[in-house]
Amino acid sequence: MPRLRALALLALAVVACPAAGAGPQAVSLMLDWTPNPDHVGLYYAQETGLFAKAGLDVTIRAPSDPTSPLKLVGAGDSDLAVSYEPELFYAAASKLPVVAVAAIVPQPLDSIMAIEPGIRSVADLKGRSIGITGVPSDYADLDTALASAGLTRSEVSVVTVGYNLLPALLSHRVDAVLGVYRNVEGIEVAEQGLKPMIIPVDRAGVPFYDELVLVANSDRLRSDPTYARLVGRVVSALLAGTTQARAHPGRSLAILAKVTQSGARFLDRATPATLALLRGPDGVGCMRASQWQQFGDWMHARKLVGERIPAAAVMTTRFLPAGCAAQH
Repeated sequence: MPRLRALALLALAVVACPAAGAGPQAVSLMLDWTPNPDHVGLYYAQETGLFAKAGLDVTIRAPSDPTSPLKLVGAGDSDLAVSYEPELFYAAASKLPVVAVAAIVPQPLDSIMAIEPGIRSVADLKGRSIGITGVPSDYADLDTALASAGLTRSEVSVVTVGYNLLPALLSHRVDAVLGVYRNVEGIEVAEQGLKPMIIPVDRAGVPFYDELVLVANSDRLRSDPTYARLVGRVVSALLAGTTQARAHPGRSLAILAKVTQSGARFLDRATPATLALLRGPDGVGCMRASQWQQFGDWMHARKLVGERIPAAAVMTTRFLPAGCAAQH
């Protein structure tokens, strides 16, 4: 707890205040998906005035197209966005000028899940069926996970179910699924009285990564000092909001109930489960360049990107507290 309190104080201390007489600076921020517990740090900072104290008027929007947030930031049509670490490497391969500036969920959520009593490990998938969405990264995750258990893809039946992973699992169309979140679908399954087997992909051979990150425009960071200062203030308020949200789960729950369409029963379980995941190995918001490089090299080895992409091209720690940078 002392480290948690220290980080909270540090984050609050570095939130810049607006100049006397100056109005708040407008900031547009696009989510990766509809509002959910993963975004609690952002909404906590907004609801409790942390953004306002930093001289920011942050407008948070959900995308109509989940593939658009990075494109909007790259084109300068949104100041910031929430995205995923793998997407930053794809974006770099496409020469999109975006870079991660802070972790929002600093550890993997993507998981393998089964509800059959006989499946308690990846090795138990031998001879079984597993549902995937069908995107290229699914196959890379699956092959890596199977290899960690001494299996190959030929020893399981792979079924492409699109984004109907949970319905396919609950209807017993497949024996297991890959691509569900432990703090979302894992909670939804438990709500039905089931006891799912859940294995986050990093515990099945996939390199550790930051599931959700805050993304800025890398060209604007280099050319526009005002924008760079704005990003720094948003990051500081986000880290303070996340730290305070973890310390006040009841208030976090109340805030999420206002902004999400999730039911109270789900939020009652998903909120504390998510809050526990918002502090990574190095603290709230921290990213580790060496881990990003390892994950990027894995993506290259799995042919998800055509060339080796340096971590410096997709992430920066310049806006993070010194305690984060000390870990790199």
